[in-house]
Parts: sequence; structure tokens; C-alpha cells
Amino acid sequence: MIQSDNICEAPKPDNDPNRPRPSNWEYYSDQVRAKWFDLLSTDPEERAVQEFLELHPAMIPGGSGDIGPGGHHGSQMSAVFRQPNLSGAGKDFIPDFMWVTKSSSLITPILIEIEKPSKRWFNKDGSPTAKFAQATDQLDQWRSWFAHDSNPALFRQRYMFEELHLNRALKPQFVLIYGRDSEFTLGGGHSAPWSLRHKRESKRKPDETFMSFDSLVPRYDHQNSVTVTMTANGPMPFAFSPVYQTHSMTGLDARVLGDPSEALERSVMMTSERKTYLAKRWEYWQTVEARQDPNKTYLRSGGLE
Repeated sequence: MIQSDNICEAPKPDNDPNRPRPSNWEYYSDQVRAKWFDLLSTDPEERAVQEFLELHPAMIPGGSGDIGPGGHHGSQMSAVFRQPNLSGAGKDFIPDFMWVTKSSSLITPILIEIEKPSKRWFNKDGSPTAKFAQATDQLDQWRSWFAHDSNPALFRQRYMFEELHLNRALKPQFVLIYGRDSEFTLGGGHSAPWSLRHKRESKRKPDETFMSFDSLVPRYDHQNSVTVTMTANGPMPFAFSPVYQTHSMTGLDARVLGDPSEALERSVMMTSERKTYLAKRWEYWQTVEARQDPNKTYLRSGGLE
């Protein structure tokens, strides 16, 4: 039993009504959806899509139990890794994005492959295109990487930062974001587009999710996410969600992620005043966390800044 004299109250989040505030969620959601479909209308290359999503991590599926059997406790540090390196036994791989989510019994890495949006799922005769087959083969290769005896331990060592979850079962999920919904409508180039939807699903393995680029939307439960780059010195923030807010748990993440200044400079749809405020609050919560006694339990107040 925790003794009452070991329970302390942590500092409370800033509730000054005059503090610089982020855009409200509804406004941001509407704006980023419009920007997203504007981008898709230009027939963008994969690189342009990657760059857009890196700046809008709330658009990236998988961070909150929305993919696969686990993840209902959210992702580590609310972070999505951009182009993480899977190195170990066998061939090395670099997925486009990866969340590492957790639940009471599972750690669920969500590995995501994106392609040029204009690539088609099926040929006119209804057979899978070679590009679709190549994309699903990429998922198979990632699955094979995790099947190597030594690679799960290497993954835990490199991409897991919460000791509480280290011994939980590892159950990766694989996501392919590919093609446009218009292929499965009348006028999309197929005589029976609805049957091809079923055929596409029949090719999906139990640990896979297939999505079109049209299905990506900003998720409210990902609003406080951050895109992260894994470096030789550990994870570093790359860009914050435009509606990111600090809170009393921020210091836990800040201890691992370090200096946010370059990521805030890179972040979009934020005023300079908001960026300055977030930098100061990030540093504040980082300092708070560093000063806390590991032998005490701290009661953390709710509220976003």
C-alpha cells in the first residue's frame, strides 16, 4: 500500500485564458481535409504525400487502437516514427511510418506503407496489378523480419521507452495505404467495381489493413500527436500536430524526446506566439519531471495548455 506521505500533487497545467491557444479542432479538421484533397487532386508523388503526413500526424492511422487488436492505451509519447529503420537479422527495412501502441497485454507496432496515390489496385481484367502485389509483398517482408528470433528483442531495445510495457507480447500490424476510392465506383475503369472491393479484402491477411488515400481523415484522438525521427542518439521530435497541447504528463515524453525547437519551427498552422509558448511549457514540464522524487507518487491534474 502506498503511504499517504508518499503522495504528492504535481504542478497544475496553465489555465491562463490569455495564453496563446491552438486552432479549435473543428477549424483545423476542415482546413487540413481541404489541403489534403487539394494535394491528392494534383496526382502527387509518394514523397509529397509523405511530407504532408509528417506535418499532420493526426492524419496517420494506427495511433489509438484504431488498427489491430491492441493499442487501446494509446501510443508511446503520442509519437509516430517517420521512416524508422528495422535492422537486425536478415534484410533491413524502412517503413514509411510506425506507431508503437500499447494495451494491458500487448505491444502493437503499427507499420505503414504508402504508395503514389494514383497507383491502381486491379487491372481491367480484374487481376491485381503488379504494383499492388509489390506493395503487399512489402508487408510480407516486414512480417518476416519480426519472425526472426532475435529481431523482436532488438525492436524492444530500440523502439520501446516505457519499462512497464517491456515484457508484454509483441503483435505487429501492417497497414497499406494505396490507391483511390474512385477505382471502386462506376466510371472507375471496372465493369463490376463493387465485386472488386470484396476481392481486395479477400487478399488482406488477418494482421493487415488496406486503406485508400481518400479514407485518411484527421482523427480527434490523434490530435496531440508528434512526428518523431529515430537518430543515433535516440528519438527526436520532427513536427508537432498543429493543434498539439502540453499537459501535466508532457514531462515524461520530453525526457525522452529532448529539444523541441527545430520541430516547432518546422510545424505548420501555428502562430509564432503559440510555438514560443509550447517551447516554454515543454521545458517547464521537462524540469518538473526531472525534479520529482522517484520514491513518491504524484497526482497529476488534467487539463491541456
